[in-house]
Amino acid sequence: MKTADDKALMNAAISNIVIMSGIRPAGRTTDNRRMGRFRNGILYLWSGEGKFWVDGKRVLTVTDGELVFIPKGLKYKMQYTKENSTFVVVNFDICDQNGEDIRLFDRITTVGRDDETRRIASVMAKLEMSSASQGAVAGFRRKELLYRLLTRIFEENFPLITEQERYPQIFKGALLLKQNYLENIPIERFASVCNISVSSFRELFRKQYGMSPLKYRNYLRINRARELLSESNCTVTEAAFASGFENVGYFCNCYKKQTGETPSQTRTKSGGI
Repeated sequence: MKTADDKALMNAAISNIVIMSGIRPAGRTTDNRRMGRFRNGILYLWSGEGKFWVDGKRVLTVTDGELVFIPKGLKYKMQYTKENSTFVVVNFDICDQNGEDIRLFDRITTVGRDDETRRIASVMAKLEMSSASQGAVAGFRRKELLYRLLTRIFEENFPLITEQERYPQIFKGALLLKQNYLENIPIERFASVCNISVSSFRELFRKQYGMSPLKYRNYLRINRARELLSESNCTVTEAAFASGFENVGYFCNCYKKQTGETPSQTRTKSGGI
């Protein structure tokens, strides 16, 4: 199973969505200690209380209005501890473009904070209502809602749970780069916000992302250009400039190295001619 990163998530595919909801009495238990969880799960507790145990230790208590992510394969026990607890849970698989499972979180994780949790709850409510519908359109709708839900969860949690824990020294600089990848900000600025030297920033960045800051910025720009060429009537030149490149020839070289095809080939396949 692959750990989630930008590369894996860029082309992630969701499948096998199963939505369950209902009311549980106090003492109702789900025991996955032997086989582990069959799919990823996002549990929202409308009311009541539930407790989780991993390796015989209680690791989390969930109460009214809280949402948790339960990773695929996790061995755990969960028990409802208040009468008439109401819930909705979305079970699903997520994999990269090669069909390999992606690990979004390593452990049971509470997600969402304050107003964000309420916005997430509104999506969960729509998912719950969609579970009664059948057919292709309903299936597309469920995927759309789940992608939206994961986007909100990751916007709120993902950088804090993964990158900041692994390489806290460069977190601020890497975040600045991601938020401003269309601008030609010098690497000295990224190192400065981290209070480390340029050489240290480069070294730690390469360990985290597997490439230099400049290559990573180009990676983000090429992904943006690919979306523009695939989903709009942009010309190659327009896509290059809109993605932060100042030299179209350099853009085309970078594009082919990353995607395996020329910008014109992408544009032709999408019908943007």
